[in-house]
Amino acid sequence: MEDIRLVGRLGHLSDEQTSALIDFKVLLSDKQLYSPEVIIDEKRSIPATHEDAYLLKFLRAGRFNLTAAFRQFETTEKWRKNCAIDEIYDDFDVKEFEETRKYYPQWTGRRDKNGVPIQVYEVGALDSRKMNLYYQSAKSGTKSTKSILPATTQRLIVIAEHSTNFVVPLCSSVQKRPSSEVPIETTVNIVDITGLGFSQFWALRNHLKDASTLAQSYYPEALEKVFVIGAPSGFMKIWDWAKGWFDAATTSKIFFLAPDNITPTLKEHIDLDNIPKKYGGKLDWKFGDAPDLDEELRSLLVNAGCHDIPFTYGSLHWKDSDGKRSVVVSGTENGKRR
Repeated sequence: MEDIRLVGRLGHLSDEQTSALIDFKVLLSDKQLYSPEVIIDEKRSIPATHEDAYLLKFLRAGRFNLTAAFRQFETTEKWRKNCAIDEIYDDFDVKEFEETRKYYPQWTGRRDKNGVPIQVYEVGALDSRKMNLYYQSAKSGTKSTKSILPATTQRLIVIAEHSTNFVVPLCSSVQKRPSSEVPIETTVNIVDITGLGFSQFWALRNHLKDASTLAQSYYPEALEKVFVIGAPSGFMKIWDWAKGWFDAATTSKIFFLAPDNITPTLKEHIDLDNIPKKYGGKLDWKFGDAPDLDEELRSLLVNAGCHDIPFTYGSLHWKDSDGKRSVVVSGTENGKRR
């Protein structure tokens, strides 16, 4: 039986799904939202404006319904253009990037057994004092004048763009993984809500809701699974209300782990070497640390000419085309592009 996580992905399409992808391309082309690859000669070509894997994310999100997929794709394209999303990411200050990542899921630098990047989010650590400092910092910090979006939204977007422009494609370039013909497109998240009470959750509700809304609206099919750890007594009543922020497909990927089941469950999906010690593994990494890259990822970066190990901060792009791999450093320092 085929792995359910591969259904609807490149190399694992049914005849109906393949036809839907072809029809989707025609529809987008007719609406001037997509241009196919143009072959110039044997050695030269102009690539398609969007890769098949990216188009399939919208089709899967819409359950291969062309109308639903088109609606979300068109909305996303207009949003990215009108709000200057690329410019926000490429102009973002490096120091502010490091400040921002403290308040959102953080990549550990490791991957699960399928090669999917692992993120950890300690929600309980975000108390009212820290959040007040964050909002004050966002208001007084720099923001892209090319975008109409408020500073806090720009910061949230930078975190999402870092994942899609660097973390996910970097992990996808690792060939020693199951089903390596299928691009990595998602993240696995360990969400730690230890000590999170109702009053703290209520204070964080807009911060958390904004992130979930942005992800579902403009970054479809970016979530592999979520393991929620440390749910306090009575939290399920809060969850009954909060899960309204998510669609059914997303809630089906969220799993609440009891204290005695944290390590056994994580071990099913992640090697012990890649599970933080806090959750029963061997990885000496804690929330707030820089990513601790595994050997395959470290080797990829070094071979691509990036020797800033353990990690280069700020806005980054991972490029992998026809076997040529490189890290493109963007973002700004002291008001100037790097």
